Amino acid sequence: MISSNVVPCHRLEGVKLGLYSANEIKNISVKRITNPETFDSLLHPNYGGLYDPSLGPTDRDDLCETCGQNSVHCPGHLGHIELPLPVYHPLFMKILTQVLRSSCFCCHKLLLTKTSKHTYMSQMKLLDHGLIAEAEELDEVVKNLISNAADNGIKNDDLDENCMNSIDKHVRDILKDLDKKEARNRANGMNVTDFRHEISKKFMKTHMVSKRRYCSNCKAPSREVRSEYNSRLYLKALPKREAQKWASTKIAHAHLMELEGRVKRDIEEEEISPSKEAKKASKDKELESQKEVTKSLQQTFLTPKEVKEHLDLVWQKDGDFLNTLLGGYPTPKARHRKSSSQMFFIDVLPVIPSRFRPLSSLGEKRFENPQTGNLCKVLKDCECITENLKGLNKKLAEKDANKEEAEEDEPQQKKQFKGKNSKVVVSGDTPAERLHNAWLKLQSDVNCVMDSDLDKLSTVKFPGVRQLLEKKEGLFRKHMMGKRVDYAARSVISPDPYINTDEIGIPEVFATKLTYPQPVTPWNVKELRQAVINGPLVHPGAILVENEDGKKTRLSATDENQRHAIAKRLLTPSGNIKGSSTSCKKVYRHLRNGDVMLLNRQPTLHRPSIMAHKARVLSKEKTIRLHYSNCKSYNADFDGDEMNAHFPQNELARAEAYNIASTNFQYLVPKDGTPLGGLIQDHIVSGVRMTIRGRMFNRGDYQQLVFSALNFKNKPITLVQPCVLKPQQMWSGKQIVTTVLLNLVPDGMLPLNLKGKAKIAGKNWSTQKPKRQFLNMEILKQDEMSESEVIFRGGELLCGVLDKAHYGNTPYSLVHCCYELYGGVMAGELLSALARLFTTFLQFHGFTLGVKDILVTKRADKARRKLIAKGRESGHEAATKAFGLLEDCHSGELLERMQSAHHNNDGADMKELDLCVKRKTDHFQDEINKACIPFGLYERFPANNLQLMVQAGAKGSAVNCMQISCLLGQIELEGRRPPIMLSGRSLPSFLPYDTSPRAGGFVDGRFLTGIRPQEYFFHCMAGREGLVDTAVKTSRSGYLQRCLIKHLEGLHVNYDLTVRDSDGSVVQFYYGEDGLDILKTKFLSENEYPFMVSNYKSFIQRMNPSSLLPHVDSKTAEKMEKKVNKWYKKHQQDRKSRDSPFLVFARDNFDKIQEEKNSTSVVSFGRTEAHLQLFKTWHKQTQSIKSSYRKVCSTAPLPVISKLRPDLYFGAVPEKISRSINNYTKNDPDKCFSSEEEQGRDQVDSGKFRVLMFLKVMRSLVEPGEAVGLLAAQSIGEPSTQMTLNTFHFAGRAELNVTLGIPRLREILMTASPNIKTPTMDLPLLSTKKAVRKAKKLQIQFTRVLLSQVLQSVDVWESLSPKEHGTRMRAYRIRFMSLPHAQYKDDFHCSPNDILQYIERVFIKKLISAVQKAVRNTQSQRLLDSTGDNNSASTAATEEEPVDDDDDNIELSDDEGVDGDATDVKQRQKLEQHATYEAPDLDEQEIEKEFANNASENEDEETPEASETQSSIGDMDESMEFTPEAQTSGPKTATQKKKKKSTSQIDATRQERVVHSDPHISSYSYDIEDERWCEVVIKFPVLRWKVRLTSLIEKLALQSVVYETPGIRRCFLVEEKDSSYLKTDGVNFQVAFRHHDILDVNKLYTNDIHAVANTYGIEAAARVIAKEVKNVFGGYGIHVDHRHLNLVAEYMTYEGKIKAFNRIGIESSASPFQKMSFETTTHFLRGAVLSGDTESLKSPSSRLVVGRVVEGGTGCFDLLQPLC
Repeated sequence: MISSNVVPCHRLEGVKLGLYSANEIKNISVKRITNPETFDSLLHPNYGGLYDPSLGPTDRDDLCETCGQNSVHCPGHLGHIELPLPVYHPLFMKILTQVLRSSCFCCHKLLLTKTSKHTYMSQMKLLDHGLIAEAEELDEVVKNLISNAADNGIKNDDLDENCMNSIDKHVRDILKDLDKKEARNRANGMNVTDFRHEISKKFMKTHMVSKRRYCSNCKAPSREVRSEYNSRLYLKALPKREAQKWASTKIAHAHLMELEGRVKRDIEEEEISPSKEAKKASKDKELESQKEVTKSLQQTFLTPKEVKEHLDLVWQKDGDFLNTLLGGYPTPKARHRKSSSQMFFIDVLPVIPSRFRPLSSLGEKRFENPQTGNLCKVLKDCECITENLKGLNKKLAEKDANKEEAEEDEPQQKKQFKGKNSKVVVSGDTPAERLHNAWLKLQSDVNCVMDSDLDKLSTVKFPGVRQLLEKKEGLFRKHMMGKRVDYAARSVISPDPYINTDEIGIPEVFATKLTYPQPVTPWNVKELRQAVINGPLVHPGAILVENEDGKKTRLSATDENQRHAIAKRLLTPSGNIKGSSTSCKKVYRHLRNGDVMLLNRQPTLHRPSIMAHKARVLSKEKTIRLHYSNCKSYNADFDGDEMNAHFPQNELARAEAYNIASTNFQYLVPKDGTPLGGLIQDHIVSGVRMTIRGRMFNRGDYQQLVFSALNFKNKPITLVQPCVLKPQQMWSGKQIVTTVLLNLVPDGMLPLNLKGKAKIAGKNWSTQKPKRQFLNMEILKQDEMSESEVIFRGGELLCGVLDKAHYGNTPYSLVHCCYELYGGVMAGELLSALARLFTTFLQFHGFTLGVKDILVTKRADKARRKLIAKGRESGHEAATKAFGLLEDCHSGELLERMQSAHHNNDGADMKELDLCVKRKTDHFQDEINKACIPFGLYERFPANNLQLMVQAGAKGSAVNCMQISCLLGQIELEGRRPPIMLSGRSLPSFLPYDTSPRAGGFVDGRFLTGIRPQEYFFHCMAGREGLVDTAVKTSRSGYLQRCLIKHLEGLHVNYDLTVRDSDGSVVQFYYGEDGLDILKTKFLSENEYPFMVSNYKSFIQRMNPSSLLPHVDSKTAEKMEKKVNKWYKKHQQDRKSRDSPFLVFARDNFDKIQEEKNSTSVVSFGRTEAHLQLFKTWHKQTQSIKSSYRKVCSTAPLPVISKLRPDLYFGAVPEKISRSINNYTKNDPDKCFSSEEEQGRDQVDSGKFRVLMFLKVMRSLVEPGEAVGLLAAQSIGEPSTQMTLNTFHFAGRAELNVTLGIPRLREILMTASPNIKTPTMDLPLLSTKKAVRKAKKLQIQFTRVLLSQVLQSVDVWESLSPKEHGTRMRAYRIRFMSLPHAQYKDDFHCSPNDILQYIERVFIKKLISAVQKAVRNTQSQRLLDSTGDNNSASTAATEEEPVDDDDDNIELSDDEGVDGDATDVKQRQKLEQHATYEAPDLDEQEIEKEFANNASENEDEETPEASETQSSIGDMDESMEFTPEAQTSGPKTATQKKKKKSTSQIDATRQERVVHSDPHISSYSYDIEDERWCEVVIKFPVLRWKVRLTSLIEKLALQSVVYETPGIRRCFLVEEKDSSYLKTDGVNFQVAFRHHDILDVNKLYTNDIHAVANTYGIEAAARVIAKEVKNVFGGYGIHVDHRHLNLVAEYMTYEGKIKAFNRIGIESSASPFQKMSFETTTHFLRGAVLSGDTESLKSPSSRLVVGRVVEGGTGCFDLLQPLC
């Protein structure tokens, strides 16, 4: 037992993962387990059983037989089970299969070339030294060597030798001058580890796949290896020709003799083999060949023993290579990997100690642990195999049949076990068969020990090792990443406005239970003695006393003498203290006032969800008391919420809590640097009413209010002079705030100056136009001197009311400015004082709401009723406009159009109807609102208390006022009006297809006068949607945040200001590209410069430049900045140009060269002769000419911050801030700076301002150790909980949808899918008139044309023909009629000829194949129906695929499966391409079914000569070929005139071609003149059922594309005031580049990140990721700082590829524990073991797993403390 005071001398530095061999397990084990009976009849553990006393004590009172300690201190000891026969290791079954497939069973060598093996080993050797680029280049080197050798005619054997020698020489040259020690330290980085895994995967996929080939060594054919149920391996049969060819060789004869010899040595193995022909074959030499053929033609069962023997031989011959491929490091200091064939087999099964398999008890009954049940099965199987082996040996020894029968009857005479301890009975007629079945059962039960999911047959399953490790309830997440704690309390929270904001009210019952170990010193011994005397029941008391040697004495609650005796000896040393690390006693005292506690409310979504508060012990209380201002931080309310309180247990934790985690220093939220805490509701109302102009107080009230605000300050209070002296002294409400503020300013600091705005707008205060002032002063403009303008001068509030904008959670408020000027403690005190002040004021002047506040005047009500009546009639007008009908159209026509739109699957018309109706109703809603609020209200602001609340920001919004006094407005579900039922009604009380707004969910009633039942029902629908939405999005956003945090947890700022991952990989060179802390940059914006100038002295006092400037260089940055500014001043015009010397040369000379060549034909690579000549001319130029061009193209010098570190060089500020400071000092827009004449000590000029800003920037740098990755993950995850799940949204029109909210965030971050649901592209037009004119044509050209859009009608006639060749045929005559060309020529880019050719070439063939497929499906369905369910069980068995043991995602937890995108890949791809209006979660089964049908049809129907998505149709000529040039040109109509010359000849040829294209087509004719119609007759044999051809044609027409620009479905022209652009549904950059005369190709943009990466590069993709995430949040009014978004984008792309935040993306992590604690623990564990990964314990997850402090924040450094 180790005492808590003993200092450990060793600590864990790293973990290397590997496998134990059988001998190592035996050496570690303390007992071999043999007895399957766990307990005897008295429930005592049996010796040799699974709860053997040697493994550790089972009961609390038992002692361990191995170490002699009790159940608390015994660590537990390992046992083992020796298996009588080897079995496969279930976790490595897949890799075993791969190794067997790539090995020869004759010569026992790997089927790999020497060159490939040597290349891989050399690459791994280079990676062991951290050389990634060299390892990657080695592939190219080898390819060049092989190609050169092939050119020189070198043979294969010599080729391998030459290549290997060249590779060795190349590797030696690379490693020659390398510092190998330093290089090996780099070899565990993320990129090295990731590349090592990538090379291994690529090698196994390329060279170790299952392809039938011949062994290069012995020329034997390789046989495929098949695994079944993770427990059996089979050699597949060879084709007969190959088997005979193989059997005729001498090698085969030798192989056969070797097999025969092995059979004689090991007879029982031959008994198990299923090939019975080999047993009965004669030994004659002439039949050997036939025997080998027979053996090869059959599937051969491989026993584990045979496989093991084979692999042993393979390892003997190719062990070095396999050590590299599959080996780990045997010891932590080993430099070479090692592996053996033993890793694929289990001979000895370890048994974990008893303490990790605790017994369960219920009353007097005891129940085994489920793991014990699995091990018990294995023990029984071992017994069964042992008995069967004995029986088999006896049978082979005995020749007499009678003895065989006696032997078979013998087991029946033995003792029979019943129930749980009964022996395993296996089926089989002979001992060999029983042994075989018992062996398979042992394999199955060993599989269950590791992973119970591998057993597909058992109904009762116990969890295996994998189940214990994985998911939320597994060891990693439940017991390592999250741990239970002591010294914590949990209770309901209730509000308390009288405590300070940084305090927490703790009930006394908690305070007497929570203790702190306080060391006894002469300075605190008096109060600790009193605590000991008070004892455990009286507060403040103590519970126990710990001596110097660690011995603890519990204080008696009843024995006062004992407590007095202990109290007297607190300073007296006790016993021998030489061996202890402490020299004083500790008293475990009660929690008392002033102690710091960590408060936490779950879910803990961001950093302010855990903050430190000072405790205030409250007697006779039961709940935790929380101040109102902290509710926003914790997202807490007081409707039953509970919170956790944690009591830190050492001085280091207390110091961090007081000075870092306190609520005073967590005032700003890391998401965007805005305040999070603030006063709410009643306090805001009170503050407005108290500071309003005209509110006066007498002396008594004034002093009472000031004292109530400042009663926590232990110092004299300074009062101000009254503002009214006669007839009596009066103080205004503003003066009370002034008094409070002046008394809270820290000593020695100047009071603040502030000019700001109140939340209440100035127009609310003005009742009439401003008049001219006395003495001819100017008329006041806008909000000057109104109550909406807040002015502080010298700490005095001179003007304005204080509302939410100044003490709520509002940026740049009074409290925020005080936080910036004086620090967090003063800001916290100000909030506390204002809260007390406003609470007291409310006791003087109450506040309530009355009916008068919501009534409107008669005049306003009349206008409201008139508008409502008008709005009820607007539905018909909106509906006719939506469908493009005349306003006076017949109601029947409108009804018919609505009905067809309703039943149309597309739904676009109904969306358009919703849009039109919503525009109308929104207009009337706005008009009604204007008529009633605010001028139509009975009481006007500020007398109207409801308006006062809303305007001041206390509670409520304008929408609440509107719904109370005006109308409820349009009810929306998922952004649409309420849906209509199949009958066409929205509710049963409305007529079908009613166009009135009320039927569509428009509620013109109000809460003041009530709403009708139908409106109430609509209102409930919207409420229900909100509830469902909240429930669903919680899990989605929670899993998104978990993925982000697990990936980004290791990112932190280093001391060189770079952002690195835990393995040292650089993600950003400066955090957020400027190195500034988000919380310190809010006042670096240009709008806040006047505040900084007006408080210049206060800022200088706070930032203390005298302590900073001596340690930095203050000259270098200034000089460099001048150089940069000088260049920009000189090259103002060239600022944005990016010309290279060659481009300037080309502009000067290209025209001249082109005239000389006079050729525009393309020669090569898309270049003309003139271009090629231009290249040659440039290369021939002299250096002097080239240098002259370089001078012309001189680029701008790099910014100062890119060369100088801002923490070492004063004035090295980010480029954007530097430019802002220069512009502000130059223009002085706010007239803040003093002129040269006015300069004095108190004046601020531009030079002082620059120094102040440089100082502010330097003090705003992010602190080293800041966990910026976690902050970025929290800042994206926490706001995502506020977003609704509405998947799609109209992008200004009904046709084009864009994905929004959490689905879009998941698409960008979690899946990083290359196929997004709604890809769009913005194509800005050039500002020329020509471009705008051509844009309409380009829009048409980019629009896809479906056959259904251009068909007017399709008529089908069906007839039966007489029998032909004994078969009667069913003929279908189909007539296709297209629309007149005039109707679609302005909308679609196709001609009648194009449509006709598409039908002839593509559509008819698609239709025939669809009919044939429908017939096949119907036949197969009828066949299934006729056979019935007789063969269902056998079918299920045969269809079941062999389980892939690498499929660790079979069953995931809720957040990993449903939200973890662990669905099938095909289904996910189909759903990603699907873009309907509704959310994809609602009708997934129907969508999946529909798209499965579509996908299968497309696969079957597409033919090489006629694809469904041809981009364009060419002219009709004799060859009838597609011409790609037709895509950019218009439809060809001029060719119709030329056709008339030989109409009959072309007509006959064309018809004949169509008829001969398919045997089912019997005749074809078409409209020769206008090409509007065509008629085809197709014939099929008569069947018992009919095919519905019309529905097939309709379905196919909706899918058939006549014309399409690849990748683009639709295009819209968006015209705005300043610019116009084309918006496409789909992405194709290459097509857009062709139209550079219309489009501004330098400003193209798309939301498809992969398209940007493939076209513009990975850096551009990172910018798009950041912008897209910003746009997602922007749609909900949420602002997230760009530094977080940039960090996330850089992390996703810094490896050179787009990495998603999922389990695939985390594979590149260098920390195995980080990967294992995320998802699929077993998968990552297996990978780490195979590749010999090292866990260096740098990542936060890995350090938590082993119980170490995370190396981030205050844990990123160690302190060297002087001991003397």
